[in-house]
Amino acid sequence: MGARSAVVRGAVVLVITALLVGPAVGGAAGAQASSCQPNGDQQVCLTAASLDRGTLTAGESTELSLTVENTGEERATAIVALNVVSPDNETNTYELRNRSLAPGETLSVTQSIDASTPGTHGIQAVVYADGYAHRYDASEPMSVTVERQGLGGSIDTPEYALAALVGSLAVIGAVIYRRR
Repeated sequence: MGARSAVVRGAVVLVITALLVGPAVGGAAGAQASSCQPNGDQQVCLTAASLDRGTLTAGESTELSLTVENTGEERATAIVALNVVSPDNETNTYELRNRSLAPGETLSVTQSIDASTPGTHGIQAVVYADGYAHRYDASEPMSVTVERQGLGGSIDTPEYALAALVGSLAVIGAVIYRRR
């Protein structure tokens, strides 16, 4: 039942992520050129979006890499934001950069994403203008799956407790054996 529940929860997260990003979703390397919407003579496009790894163990991190380019004819301010859907279907938006770009100028954005909550997290990079009033472009939805840390991975608290118990039993056994 637990595995099926996790699969259902993951599917719900992916569906909600797809609903959040709407029809302007791009291809695997980022947004498609046709989804990059001009704002007058200003146009800032997300030309690449990728994650180092999509599966992590709790406590690890991955790096999100984005490339944004001013493809318009005028200087434009790009607000690069990250939309996140948690395994509990809570959504948050985090502003990563807010910078003015000259025509033809590119901006590289890297952001470390820490894995602390187990489950599947939906993420999408979005480029806005005018204080979030206009959306230029958006990446395709990506996901990060965070697995619980446990036996077989890095040593965690229950494993230390188990080692202490086994060590204590060995010492008690040795004391009893010597008294005989």
